[in-house]
Amino acid sequence: MNKFNKNVLKHLGHYVYALIDPFDKKIFYVGKASSNNRAYDHLKATNSESKKIKKIKEIRSRNKQPIVEIIRYGLASEKIALEVEASIIDTVGIENLTNSVRGHGIEKGRLSVNEIERLYGSKPICVKDIKEKYMYFSINETFSPTKNETQLYDCTRQFWSNVSKDTRTQKAGKLEYPTALAIYDSVVINVYKIEAWFPAGATMSSRTNENTKRRWEFVGNLIPNHILQGKKLVDNNENNLRLNQQGYGYIN
Repeated sequence: MNKFNKNVLKHLGHYVYALIDPFDKKIFYVGKASSNNRAYDHLKATNSESKKIKKIKEIRSRNKQPIVEIIRYGLASEKIALEVEASIIDTVGIENLTNSVRGHGIEKGRLSVNEIERLYGSKPICVKDIKEKYMYFSINETFSPTKNETQLYDCTRQFWSNVSKDTRTQKAGKLEYPTALAIYDSVVINVYKIEAWFPAGATMSSRTNENTKRRWEFVGNLIPNHILQGKKLVDNNENNLRLNQQGYGYIN
């Protein structure tokens, strides 16, 4: 099969699907669709070098095809399909899939009890009361409680667009913003000392991204037990930190 017939599409409605490796029977991609053939569209020829396409090519090089399975169908709305999709991604673990992000509705997605406590049990800190300079990075779309420290580091430091030259350039041997905050729902998950900035893809990483043009990444070191770790950062009105379109921001 390479597509559903019209009668099947009517019954599918809003649905969630998975692409499965035929050799180990493990899910490697999760998606959602609505009365269309999107589940099969991934298998069409493409010049993309995404993790998903590389996985499909690897399977085909061994004379097999990915297995397409429907996980839930006939869902009442796209919103519900998005929630189901995100729940499955969280269950499997984004690091075990070729999906680039965790999905929608992740603010209330899978977390350990320690993360829940950290999100809702810590006293907020207003950024105007912070005197040092920090650069903060939202990892909402890539954070997962199943990720190890290396994976958390890599999803904090990569792949950021439009990072200014002034931010990336050392002056008198120092960066203007030498400390990075990894934030999830405005809570500081980890803190890193930024040593230097490089063009995206220039350093070794646990991640891949086919879109590295005009993007940047830093290298640095974890700062354990930083005073801001585990704190929720808010503005004057106790709202979550505002992010620019690129997903990062500056304090001071």
